[in-house]
Amino acid sequence: MSDTVAAYFDEHRESNDLGRRALRGGLISIVIQYGNSVLQIGAAIVLARLLAPEDFGLVAIVTVLTSFAPLLIDFGLLDATAQRSRITPAQVSGLFWVSTGIGVVVAVVVAASSPLIAWIYGDPRLEPIALCVAITFVLSGLTNQHMALLRRTLQFGRIGRIQLFGTLAGTVAAVAMAIAGYGYWALVVRPVVTSICVVVAAWSACRWRPGAAVFDAEVRSMVRFGLHVVGFTVAYTLSRAVDRIALGLLYRPDQVGYYQNAMNLYDNSIYAALNQTHAVGSSALSKLQSNPVALRQKYEVALSILAFFIMPAAAILSVTAEDLTVVLLGQKWQSAGALLSIIALRGISHVVEGSQGWLHLSLGRAERWHRWGIVSLVVQIVAVLAGLPFGPAGVAWGVVIGCSLIALPSITYAGRPIGIGADLVVRSVGPQVVGAVATAAAGWWLQTALLADYSALVRMVLSGCFCSCLYLAIVVGVFRLVEPLRIAGTIVRDVIGRR
Repeated sequence: MSDTVAAYFDEHRESNDLGRRALRGGLISIVIQYGNSVLQIGAAIVLARLLAPEDFGLVAIVTVLTSFAPLLIDFGLLDATAQRSRITPAQVSGLFWVSTGIGVVVAVVVAASSPLIAWIYGDPRLEPIALCVAITFVLSGLTNQHMALLRRTLQFGRIGRIQLFGTLAGTVAAVAMAIAGYGYWALVVRPVVTSICVVVAAWSACRWRPGAAVFDAEVRSMVRFGLHVVGFTVAYTLSRAVDRIALGLLYRPDQVGYYQNAMNLYDNSIYAALNQTHAVGSSALSKLQSNPVALRQKYEVALSILAFFIMPAAAILSVTAEDLTVVLLGQKWQSAGALLSIIALRGISHVVEGSQGWLHLSLGRAERWHRWGIVSLVVQIVAVLAGLPFGPAGVAWGVVIGCSLIALPSITYAGRPIGIGADLVVRSVGPQVVGAVATAAAGWWLQTALLADYSALVRMVLSGCFCSCLYLAIVVGVFRLVEPLRIAGTIVRDVIGRR
């Protein structure tokens, strides 16, 4: 075994520079992820002008219904490999063959269910869409363990570049097909091309190759761990998808299309950063699983930094959402902008809620994460049902309120084994929450009272500058919270110095 491959299987150890390495890796991965998001938004701009809302709605119905499938294929084994203190190549091979086998089974089930999907929604076009989407599930199982080994060694920049390459290839293929007049098929082919390219890039970046499988007691333990992880992720994904499932059953496809594109813009701005920091946070804190005091301290610092930058971004996105959507996607998508202005507010509480996985995984308590996923799903179902009679806007408000209600309880439950409670969360993010909420309220007042007669682009720039200055005035000027800026500056200088 070469030294490069052997490094993937080194035992987790606490190191003096762990915090610096994790923050640097997090910064690099977030920057690359936002490059990925820029591509996604660029594709959305072009495709939104070439395709109709109904095209997006048709594909969204299938992708939302099958959104749980990649999680079943992963089976939590990616997190299990990254989190485990000790692991061998033979054990990883066993996990690889499990993921690959599940991918094939899921693809067959989805393909067999395609006529049923078309029948439920009363649209025969959904059947071939589901058949093509099933291809991506076979491909997904081929990359999970390669990505897990890269995450285990904190190579987040390399992971980001793999994802960026896949997104670029899928975007080029989709735009080409849309220009050629293939309609919604451009959106169907896009994830297939992306998945193929990610497989090629992941196998090139990670030189480990699967061999004979070993299913010893340790592998069975990781599978049980993964079962709890996938239990949470399936429940959580369904909680995020229940809004579009319900809208698809009761409203026209174009209404689902507006809502889907609003969610796409949110996912490629706020959720993209949160999703990327989950990988960084859980992998880095796993190296401190034998030192609860240090783990608690690092978590508090990381949550404070993340909230400092993401919460105001969510507030600014809410204020500028309608103008941003019209500028990017065109006037026909104004309804999506109105929905985005509501959905973006979720980002303020999403920062807190999204960090629960850092604690559950680093502590090896995936079963607690699984139980919380069920709680999250129940809350979101109730929230969506409450908002459904009021249309897409009512559903959006229901989702935001539901997420806000469970954010703090999610962390107090996740952190209970090591003494993390509401006081630590309030201390970490209290000033940022106050600043973000005040910024959103003041920004909306500015939009309606003083900037209503300005063009959309000018209004966006003025509102963005005003909101940024107000947030800094509150959080830095009033609460004297400067540590996130200092740490971020240190990491930036470190990255530039290494370059």
